[in-house]
Amino acid sequence: MLVVTHFRRGLEKWFQMSTIQRRAIAAANNRCWKCGNFEVTNMFFCASCGAIRETLKEQDFFELLKISKEFKIDSSTLVQNYRHIQSMIHPDKFAHKSEQEKAIALEWSSLVNKAYRTLSKSIERGKYLLALSGVTISEENTSVDKEFLFTMMDVNESVEDAQTTEELQKIASQLSVNIEDLNSKLDQLFESNDMDGAKETIIRLKYLLNVESTIKEKLLQLNLKY
Repeated sequence: MLVVTHFRRGLEKWFQMSTIQRRAIAAANNRCWKCGNFEVTNMFFCASCGAIRETLKEQDFFELLKISKEFKIDSSTLVQNYRHIQSMIHPDKFAHKSEQEKAIALEWSSLVNKAYRTLSKSIERGKYLLALSGVTISEENTSVDKEFLFTMMDVNESVEDAQTTEELQKIASQLSVNIEDLNSKLDQLFESNDMDGAKETIIRLKYLLNVESTIKEKLLQLNLKY
């Protein structure tokens, strides 16, 4: 009886709080902001009252999109899970709900979009896996060997000197092979938990992707020109 009384008092105190206070506490304690329930069997909706749950400050993107925490992922499964989740929590689904529920749905949708953008691109997925292990790569990081940097300089000069679509496509074709090789290498490095090797490989991959982007821009300019 005493336990029930304490529980009721706890609920009464919970409902006396403002919605902002309840949302703040819910976000910190993985608790339903609306009814105060601690049931967490469903990531997105309260098992007790059915309200959309608060987003977590530290949400694992792999867990969010129901994908194994690995570098090599099934892209079709990622897309399928992403679309399914968005179909449940998209803000349009909450057009007739309270302002609080609309706001939470918008937060979830934004978070799910960010998770999808991160995991759908190999370099961003690799950087995210490194970050989960406490390894970061700064924008200015160029810690690769000089031989590779000289090779990149030569490739950039070739792109700059190229005057025809055929020349650019030839360079792009070789880049595509090199990018695929680095992605395969990354898969092996993450499997063996070689974070230092993965970090260096991601930096190399970033250089190649930058050159690939430059080629695409120049090809577009040439197509527009002719």
